[in-house]
Amino acid sequence: MLLRLSRAALALALAAPAVFAQDLPCGSDIGSRRTPETSRGPAHLLGTTSSPFTPPVASDIQFVVNSGGGLDTGCTFRSGGPLLIDVPIDRYLGPVDANGFLIDATAMRNAGLLSEFATLILPVFDIDNLADVTPPDQPEIDRVSFNDAEVGFLSGLNGEWKLNSFQIPIERLKFPAAPGVGGARPAPAQNRIRIDIDVGNEPSGNELWCMSADWVAISFKAISPVILIHGNNSNGGFWERQGFTARLAQGLIPFDNSISMPTSSVAINSVRLLGRLREITAGFGVDSVHLVCHSKGGLDTRAYLQNFYFGEPFRVLSVSTCSSPHNGSAGADLLVAQAVEAARVDEVEFSGFPTFTQTLVRALGVDAGTPNLTTHFTAQFNAQNVPALPTDILFNTVGGDADTNNSLSIDTEAEIAALRPESAALSSKPTFVATTVVNRIYQILRSTSTVQVRYRTDTGFFGGTTLVAEIVNVPTPAPLGNDTLVTIPSAMGAGTLASRVTNTAVFTGANGRNHSNIANGGVADTILPWILQAERQNGDLK
Repeated sequence: MLLRLSRAALALALAAPAVFAQDLPCGSDIGSRRTPETSRGPAHLLGTTSSPFTPPVASDIQFVVNSGGGLDTGCTFRSGGPLLIDVPIDRYLGPVDANGFLIDATAMRNAGLLSEFATLILPVFDIDNLADVTPPDQPEIDRVSFNDAEVGFLSGLNGEWKLNSFQIPIERLKFPAAPGVGGARPAPAQNRIRIDIDVGNEPSGNELWCMSADWVAISFKAISPVILIHGNNSNGGFWERQGFTARLAQGLIPFDNSISMPTSSVAINSVRLLGRLREITAGFGVDSVHLVCHSKGGLDTRAYLQNFYFGEPFRVLSVSTCSSPHNGSAGADLLVAQAVEAARVDEVEFSGFPTFTQTLVRALGVDAGTPNLTTHFTAQFNAQNVPALPTDILFNTVGGDADTNNSLSIDTEAEIAALRPESAALSSKPTFVATTVVNRIYQILRSTSTVQVRYRTDTGFFGGTTLVAEIVNVPTPAPLGNDTLVTIPSAMGAGTLASRVTNTAVFTGANGRNHSNIANGGVADTILPWILQAERQNGDLK
């Protein structure tokens, strides 16, 4: 039964604190038109949870407002409204139009990267939409609009709180126009909820019903962004040059390739990743990401995961490596051995290697990252690192063979074309010279598992002695396919990281890849389903 209150009694009731609103039959004042003085209710209360419903926990896919305009207003009549509630969304998903709506929202949801609807929930008090009244009076009709589009009407019971829910087309949500910069979150896009109170009685001018809202929450599902990590002697532009970012953009995947680290050791670069990954994830406004790494970037990332990841404010859902030397490279063994021995002996010789190896090795030299690419370093690294890697990350590996015409050598421009933009030395050489140089490296990796050093003392014709270091090829049991810098078994982490890997891909034959185009658009097509797999298992699309 509806309870009628006198105007004086109702005014007294409305003066009570809003936290007690659930005990007041304040929507049952039928037949009494409110004046502005008595219809506003108590002062606006901030941060009050006045309903029996606890607000959900905010996240990067759930945005919650429990204070501010339109909330905890006491029982508000039409003349005190409409209630206007702004919900800021500070997650960057992609380009938006002038109104803040995601340009590719429909295409993203059709691709399974974004939910079709966002869910709006809010607890509301004293909604008498089922009240039995005498015409021309109407039951309570409270219209809800979201960003100026009507989404439905509130429902409830006299004098009680009820949780209301609405499905909002994802195209109606507003998102930030750009990622945040320097570790700041994106500038939030304001999404406005408007509640027009008692619109059924608006034609008569009577104000029969009042209501209030406690908090609001908007939730949706969305793909987590991809962060790209380059290899040794490279930069973030590598991913553009090889076409990986173009395929991500075509697939509407949010990504970042801004990381550009100086050539350095795994230890130093893992510290750099600590700072940069925090900045980038904050810039997207997310708490989960996917990492795609090329070459030594995979080792840098693994060191970061071992030493710094635990306790981070975000989750890494997947790590996909493209020709990362998880087991090291015999080429690095050769370069480092030559550099070390040249500094301490009189002469360095090479045994079991192709002709001109000595000239090639001296020309290539050693940089600050090379020692961490050796088979000796990675053996020690793997022993400590693999057992310490987080167990909830999906690991994937990609490797390839640069011999695309099955000639067992590198002898065509097509096989080295993608390497040229990444090497100043190769870019200026004629095809014959460039392919000859690359083929020497390719053959060394095919036949060399590591190197050993033997010493001898030679006596000169006129007396005197010369200390000679002989760098000896330790042969592989069988020829190894390689991309001219990393063998397929090393890229797969055979016997080491492989125990943690879920998905693998090897590009050989006509579909082969060298060390540069092992991260091109075709490889991106292979990795993207793995990213979606991790996302749906443990991410924001779960």
